[in-house]
Amino acid sequence: MISEYQKKNGKKAWMFNEYIGTDRTTGVQKYATKRGFRSEREARTILNRMRSDFERGELQASNRVKFKDVYDIWMEEHRRMVKQGTVVTTKRYARLHVLPKFGNKYVQSIDLLDCQRAVNEWSEHFASAKYPKGIAQQVFDYAILLGYIKENPMRKVRLPKRASDLSKLDNYYNLDELKFFFECLKDYNNPKMSMFFRLLAFTGARKSEVLALQWSDIDFIGKTINITKTVSLDESEKAIITTPKTKKSVRKISIDDQTLLELRQWKTTQSQYYLMRGVNIFGPDQFLFTTKENGIYLPTLVNEWLYYLEKKYPLKHIALHGFRHTHCSLLFEMGTPLEEVQERLGHTDIKTTMNIYTHVTEKRKEKTAEKFAKFVNF
Repeated sequence: MISEYQKKNGKKAWMFNEYIGTDRTTGVQKYATKRGFRSEREARTILNRMRSDFERGELQASNRVKFKDVYDIWMEEHRRMVKQGTVVTTKRYARLHVLPKFGNKYVQSIDLLDCQRAVNEWSEHFASAKYPKGIAQQVFDYAILLGYIKENPMRKVRLPKRASDLSKLDNYYNLDELKFFFECLKDYNNPKMSMFFRLLAFTGARKSEVLALQWSDIDFIGKTINITKTVSLDESEKAIITTPKTKKSVRKISIDDQTLLELRQWKTTQSQYYLMRGVNIFGPDQFLFTTKENGIYLPTLVNEWLYYLEKKYPLKHIALHGFRHTHCSLLFEMGTPLEEVQERLGHTDIKTTMNIYTHVTEKRKEKTAEKFAKFVNF
């Protein structure tokens, strides 16, 4: 396949990834990859020359290919099969973690030990090394498909067991901690932030789902919120609206009267703010949370809101996603059925819901003896 692509400097160039023949000894199909041609004609000329060289048995050395070159070809295919937000995340992980490890190495020279060392190091920086490992694994699989290697060394790697899985489950507030958080938020006196965190804590929605909410998604009469979209990033790091994470993520969430009241108040406050700036936002397609210029928030920017609060007040540190876990945990504390919690949070796999349920149950068991002693009081 000869195709045009854009370099990092913005200039266009041509590349090819083409079958050039079959090794007569091993029977393995061979592919060649080259980039940086100024025209399609130049790329085709070099490709034809490589095919001729291969036929004469003069191309053995050129079959060695670097990991980063296989990655580039794989990414061109991968981006056609996944959402744009997934492409952005994959490219970020690859740029920061995978390519620094393997990029300049020939895929034929990377072995199991290299892969295990990389995964061990990733495990020290992430709650799970599954994501960077998965990227590398797919690139090696593609190298097999292209005929560069016969086995995938990453598939034999073992993920180190970490205590971080438990700390991930501890990423939430209990009821008293949540109450204190909202007391601090009230003192901070920022209506937009108050409404944003209220929706996170009282609906269990993901931050990207809350940022994608428009006023047309709020049913004030039916007391529900429709989750039908999410905010993501395109490849230029700009905020865009996309479909939700999974089919289960499309859902209708019931909301309480106090949250409805605060939504009405926020709608009025938001309208007054933009009216003073000469911006008309009275349409139903207006987003609930927007920048000063009425643009869509980058999902990463709202992380700073929590950072400001934790810096100003003595709050327990949790990630923004911890509010979703908080909502889930409190639902279980009040006896909500497992299936209802799964549906409300939009979990595709009930195991995700079960993990939180099990953790909450274990925490409750730890307090049983203490509660009994206080009850009998002797």
